[in-house]
Amino acid sequence: MRAVCVVLLIGCGFHSRTGGSADPVDAATPAIDSVIETGPLCASIASLAPTFTASACADLAPAPLTISSTTSIDTDHGTSTPAGLTCTPVANGLAQLCVIAAPSITIAPGVVLSAHGSLPLALFARAITIRGTVDIASHVADSTPGAGSYSYRGGCSAGTLPKGAGGGRGGSASGFGGNGGDEGGNPASGGITGASFGITSLVGGCGGTRGGDGSSGGGPDGGATTGGPGGGAIWIVSASAQLVIEAGARINASGAGGPGNATEDHGGAGGGAGGLIVLQAPSISLAPTAAIFANGGGGAGGGALNPGNPDFKLADPGSDPTGPAQGGTGGTGGIDGSEGLADATPSGTGGTGAPSSALAGQPGATDGHGGGGGGGGAGAIRVAAPTDITGPNVSPDPVKLH
Repeated sequence: MRAVCVVLLIGCGFHSRTGGSADPVDAATPAIDSVIETGPLCASIASLAPTFTASACADLAPAPLTISSTTSIDTDHGTSTPAGLTCTPVANGLAQLCVIAAPSITIAPGVVLSAHGSLPLALFARAITIRGTVDIASHVADSTPGAGSYSYRGGCSAGTLPKGAGGGRGGSASGFGGNGGDEGGNPASGGITGASFGITSLVGGCGGTRGGDGSSGGGPDGGATTGGPGGGAIWIVSASAQLVIEAGARINASGAGGPGNATEDHGGAGGGAGGLIVLQAPSISLAPTAAIFANGGGGAGGGALNPGNPDFKLADPGSDPTGPAQGGTGGTGGIDGSEGLADATPSGTGGTGAPSSALAGQPGATDGHGGGGGGGGAGAIRVAAPTDITGPNVSPDPVKLH
């Protein structure tokens, strides 16, 4: 047997390396069946236009891997629920990611492979076929950030925090999040979005902030990522064969909607920004009905007043994106439930997440009513392959690495 390390380099093809020497192999050539792989599978991206770097090696499992039941990966511990699938933390420059590596990887139809934890997830194989769902998104239902979400780190721009009952800002990533809506009667009280950032490495999106708590300063924890978390980050490498994404398959790295407002006179929480999807292969086959998206979550609605009234209604959370066509929708503002207002929404509605242009949360209509949270900004899709996968089922527009 001989050890083989397959190295992917932007603009170069793939190489089989043995004993320190390298012989070129055509990037479109299928896997070399006569070679028994005992060493690591290595992948590397060094792109200058746009700037992007990633480099990692992981030992292959001894047999092809078919993921045939829905499984959740914890990238911090390398374990899964249910047990049986593992990922291995490996170095990626000065950072780390958690890699599932096998000679081939297939995700069966109807199966969801999801991941959470501070480390981005990677799938490394000589051939990968996705028939089910890869989900490194964040979700409003459980508030657990997707794997590699920037919500785990302290590097996101704080922007301007909400005051009074202003809405929280949406998270930013490749695109800006939305500003929070003002509290009714309190101008300039909504949170102002933080800066977007260049996608130069494997990192997910930033989360939104919670809305103001009705106090003059908006609350002591207004700067924390207590709105919807940003989406996670994933690197999918099919080293020797076409990356196949079949009909009905989905790769989702979206941000979460802002959590609902359970208290009167509070601003709505901002939605999380989309994360990052990196696809690397000799070529990509994307079925017309497959979907790849890293959109922003919707902001939550602002809180109403007078919770003791019989028709009082709490504000709604923002929703998660469910596909590439639009981001999560903003939650409806709370209702007072008195003086003929049972069917009105005097509190602000949350903003819609990217790719919508209506990212800003709406202001409360009258004094004291909370502003809606801003929608999350756009994430990013990076493609290290000659294939053009732009289309209506891919959002945001992919950027090729050269």
